[in-house]
Amino acid sequence: MIAVICAMKEERDALLRMMKETKVKKGKKLLYHGEALDNEYYVGKIGKKEIVLCRCGVGQLYAALSTNLLIEKFKPELIINLGVAGSLSEDVHVSDLVVSDKVANWRFDVPGWDRNEDSYYCSFNCDERVTKIVSKLKMENVHCGLIVTGDEFIYKKSQVKEIKRFYPRSLCGEMEGYAIAGTAYAHGIPVSIIRSISDETLVSGNFKQFDFNLESVCEKAATLCKEVIKRY
Repeated sequence: MIAVICAMKEERDALLRMMKETKVKKGKKLLYHGEALDNEYYVGKIGKKEIVLCRCGVGQLYAALSTNLLIEKFKPELIINLGVAGSLSEDVHVSDLVVSDKVANWRFDVPGWDRNEDSYYCSFNCDERVTKIVSKLKMENVHCGLIVTGDEFIYKKSQVKEIKRFYPRSLCGEMEGYAIAGTAYAHGIPVSIIRSISDETLVSGNFKQFDFNLESVCEKAATLCKEVIKRY
């Protein structure tokens, strides 16, 4: 079984529409910012592969919690974090797709501990099998590389400057991947992060296009995720 975790409903539902024979299983009740999170597991198929899909909510705290609960309940062979992200590269644009070969927490900063993508303190390797599958797909505008995570929506030049100082190879930034990868690592489960670009942080004011682009870029991310799952 492959597990797919999304932060937002829009991200989750884009893949849900592509699943077959889907059944809903209730998870533990979780409080999320003062309200009940719709903690439901959608179990179905993509191709011949059994899938479990869920929403974790935004940010690393809920991402780690939801990932741990999902692992205990389903024991998946692979976890994919699916969603959208902001570009951090001049070569990565809105609607492009990014697949992780590594994920790092760009806000992780402890005196005496290395702060770069090669440091095991603040980064995790991602599943090579997924990147190999992606490299063989004939899809345009797909990039494989470093994704960075932090509990911040990245939209300021000061944020980009800090990220690029320590993580010059970073392609995009988001808010859950590192926590999901870290939780999966603790359980010995491989992880991959698939993101479609919703906004370009290097373009002044472009973050305001996030809501406008959300639905279409979620569809693109889900399409790539579906193709990966069918071949895994």
